[in-house]
Amino acid sequence: MLNMSRDRDIAYSDIKQLYMGSGDTPYENRLDALHEAIIRSDYLVTAWDGEMLVGLLRSSGDMQFTQVIADFLVHPEHHTKGIASKLMNAYIKDTADVEKIYLFMDDGLASAFTRNWLVHKGFRIIKDGEDLCIYLKRNLVS
Repeated sequence: MLNMSRDRDIAYSDIKQLYMGSGDTPYENRLDALHEAIIRSDYLVTAWDGEMLVGLLRSSGDMQFTQVIADFLVHPEHHTKGIASKLMNAYIKDTADVEKIYLFMDDGLASAFTRNWLVHKGFRIIKDGEDLCIYLKRNLVS
C-alpha cells in the first residue's frame, strides 16, 4: 500500500536505494551529502510502498515568494502507478501560497509526456534548451 509522508526520518540506505535505482549517478559519490541535503530541505514529501522508499519530491526556498524543486523522482519499478502525480499534487497543495515555483530538468528526461504532464499541473516552459528545460508555476497569492 502506498503511503505519503513528510517525515524526515529517512535512512541513508533508503536514499541510496531510491537514487541509485533511478540511475541518478551524479550523486553516486556524494550520497552522505545528499542524505543530509534531503533531510534539511525546506520542503520534503516522500512516497513509500510498505517499507520501501519509492518516490521523493524536495524543494528549497523561502516558502513565500520562491521555491526551487531540487529533486523529483520515482523508482523505475514504480513508474506508471500514479506516484509522481500524488507527490506533485501534495506539493502543489502545500505550496499554494508560494508565488513562483521553478523546476529544472535535464532535457533528456523531458519527454513529450512529461512536458505535457507538467503543463497540466500548472507549469509552463520558460526555457527550452539543448540540455536543460526550466519550468515555472506561478500561484495567484493575495
